Amino acid sequence: MNIALIGCGRIGFLLENDPLRYKPCTHFGGASSAGVKITHACDINRDRLDRFGTTAGIPGKNLFEDYRELLNAAPPDMAIIATWTESHDRIAVEAARSGAAVIVLEKPMASTLQGCGAIIDECRKSKTAVIISHERRYDSRYRKTKGLIDAGKIGRVMTVHASILTGGYSGTSDPGEGGGPLLHDGTHLIDMIRFLFGEIDSVEGEFQRSGRAHGFEDRACAWLKTREGIDIFLEAGGNRKYFVFELEISGTLGKIIIGNGYESLHLNRVSKHYTGFRDITAARFPKYRKNNCFHDLYREAKTALAGKTKRTTSSAADGYRALEVIHAIYLSSHMNRKTIKIPVDRESIDLKKIFDLKKKL
Repeated sequence: MNIALIGCGRIGFLLENDPLRYKPCTHFGGASSAGVKITHACDINRDRLDRFGTTAGIPGKNLFEDYRELLNAAPPDMAIIATWTESHDRIAVEAARSGAAVIVLEKPMASTLQGCGAIIDECRKSKTAVIISHERRYDSRYRKTKGLIDAGKIGRVMTVHASILTGGYSGTSDPGEGGGPLLHDGTHLIDMIRFLFGEIDSVEGEFQRSGRAHGFEDRACAWLKTREGIDIFLEAGGNRKYFVFELEISGTLGKIIIGNGYESLHLNRVSKHYTGFRDITAARFPKYRKNNCFHDLYREAKTALAGKTKRTTSSAADGYRALEVIHAIYLSSHMNRKTIKIPVDRESIDLKKIFDLKKKL
């Protein structure tokens, strides 16, 4: 079978060289560990493409600088798309039309809801299975957390503090990027919120910029309400000098904190400090099987390629919903923190207007 990696950059390949990362940590690494042999590759950077070809053992005739040439010369059975966000929809649509049975698509799914819709429509016609690389859905820690919540271990979930804290926006506010930290990092956070707590009913949000009157945000804050009535307070970006991905989940009986590399469970106990009160204290977080997200994602992709998967764990619909919530937060900020109901009219989202991108940056 032809397995094509389109985009041999950071998440496609290069991060495997990071000595601190838990391997595999890229599409190439995940595919290789799951026994999915990449046979063709494409990248607009020739040096990077040749470097990947040497590492992956791909002959020069199977290396392309234009994805259209690759799709024409060797239509892939599986297309792995790890390119810039603004190119996701057109490459995915053309890959599906070329006959790809499976598409693994890097997050965010696209830069616009219209782009997401085009992918969904074409892949439905072509009967192409889609996996969006929101890899935490495959993480056993988050799966265990979902199990604890569903089993009522911390009672009824009331509130969630969700944080993806990073530096500010460092790009050029190209409309094709689709947003700042809330989009590029926060898409994982929004996806986990949906995975753990179900659909989001409404959002209210705002974003700020530091030292700029227009362009994508440096920081975004939002209040989300789920269909089950859970209040979620979210912050993304924020010009921090560190990186944090964290969910603090507060229920009627206790709370769970989970982030990159840590998790903890806290339950109520009779207070040692106040008569007639109960405190919340640390308890043992249940055991779970340690796994690798990228490996398990590509195990599912391999199963989908064999025609044995009807619905993927991280589907195109999931990718669409994550982007929809993010764009709804942007729209709310633009409308003076107006509450925006989900789903939104995709035609109501004009990123150029929201971020004032018509002015010279």
